[in-house]
Amino acid sequence: MKDHQPAAQQAGRPILQGVSLRGGAGGGRVALLDAAGRDELATIGTLTRFPRGAILQAEGEKISAIFNITEGLVKTYRLTEDGKRHVLAFLFPGDLVGLYEDYRYLNTAEAVNTVTAYRLPIAALEKLLERDPALNLAFLSKACHDLRQTQRHEIMLARREARQRLLMFLNMLAPQASAIAGNPQGAVLSLPMRRLEIADYLGLSPEAVSRGLHALVREGKLRLHGLHQIEVLDRGDLAALTG
Repeated sequence: MKDHQPAAQQAGRPILQGVSLRGGAGGGRVALLDAAGRDELATIGTLTRFPRGAILQAEGEKISAIFNITEGLVKTYRLTEDGKRHVLAFLFPGDLVGLYEDYRYLNTAEAVNTVTAYRLPIAALEKLLERDPALNLAFLSKACHDLRQTQRHEIMLARREARQRLLMFLNMLAPQASAIAGNPQGAVLSLPMRRLEIADYLGLSPEAVSRGLHALVREGKLRLHGLHQIEVLDRGDLAALTG
């Protein structure tokens, strides 16, 4: 069940993160909205909570709104002709859900865990973007960032070796990681998605993902903390291995 609350009653505000068109240190993810932009989006938004497994949007449905994630993880996917799921992206806090064409959603979006997001009605959002150039630029920056992530995914799938795909995936998640106390070169990656979902994203089998992770553990590159946390012992080393 979805829990709707007026955004004005919430302490939080929408967040948007990505690579800015104006550049930035290292070209990493930065906040794309200033306080005024967050407040403007909050005036048209409704804070919505989705339980694990809930569908935010379905492929082919007529678009009614896009979602701005503030907590949790969303995966987007399409079904292949033989009925298999092809995971296209994992979306984190600060990301947008709602890619569409001809006013119909292109993909299905599903909550991987409990998700909180601002529901932004498409008609109200379009009017807001028309009259606010700064906000329009922020959304354009986000669109360019997402396009770059899509290109990285295609590069991952072009790699023949499962190991290389897995390394690129972990390196992609590194900006979401938290630093390890006493080991500034390392990071703890939270992986709320299941091995099957990672496999569907990387075009591998779940067994290949598990074998690859355990091989990297034996090499001293990673340390596993249960099913949903991976400690990268040296992020610089990970980037070098990714090549």
